[in-house]
Amino acid sequence: MRLLVVAFLTVLICTSALTAERGNTPLDLYRAGNYEAAVAAGEAEGSGDSLAVAARAVLADANLRDVPCMTCLKRAEALARRSIALDTQHPEPYVYLAMALGYEARIMGSLRARFARIPEQAKEAIDRALAVAPNDSWSLAAAGTWQIEVVHNGGSFLARTLFGARVQTGEDYLRRAVAAEPENIVIRFQRALLLSGDFAVNRETVTSELAAVTMTDPRTAYERALKARAVRLLDLIHANRREEYMALANRYQGYAS
Repeated sequence: MRLLVVAFLTVLICTSALTAERGNTPLDLYRAGNYEAAVAAGEAEGSGDSLAVAARAVLADANLRDVPCMTCLKRAEALARRSIALDTQHPEPYVYLAMALGYEARIMGSLRARFARIPEQAKEAIDRALAVAPNDSWSLAAAGTWQIEVVHNGGSFLARTLFGARVQTGEDYLRRAVAAEPENIVIRFQRALLLSGDFAVNRETVTSELAAVTMTDPRTAYERALKARAVRLLDLIHANRREEYMALANRYQGYAS
């Protein structure tokens, strides 16, 4: 009888250990907000999928910092490129590569980013994401972000002439992204920030998107942080503190102050 009890306990302990190990996947660690652990687990696993999660974790950590972090973004870029080298059949690493490049451009400034061909590199990554998954919410959101960012940074004439970018096209992509995944806090929050560039025109939509974020249950620690940011931005809008709102919205988008 004692041997049976010992055997049962051994199996129970081993099963519990295996369950705990499985619970520490890169994605689980990311969802919990353990970003460095997610990166370490992703690199240790070394698959295209796990490296994509590692890139996502670095981007989340970088975006939640008080000041822009170029080193973080270069790290995310490198992880995304390593993921793509192993797996070209999923949109996520292409999206994360485009995101990293976009945030880098915000730190570098329009001129330096143009010479480094950041817009072209980001557009190539987004096009590949859309080719793999044309209706994917993240791919659509990345496409919309690129269109609007290029116009904001280069002006409508140059953006249209050099890249074929238009604000209206960007807004169409963002609407499709929200429709594809309405509960995605990250995409709704990003849409609100992007449309804040013309706040006088887009105030109603911006307010609506931020309100939607505050009423959506977060699925990850990162979404929980963005929800708190949305509450703060809404408070500034309702208090008619526009200058403070714009300064905070720009900081949340990764622009150097």
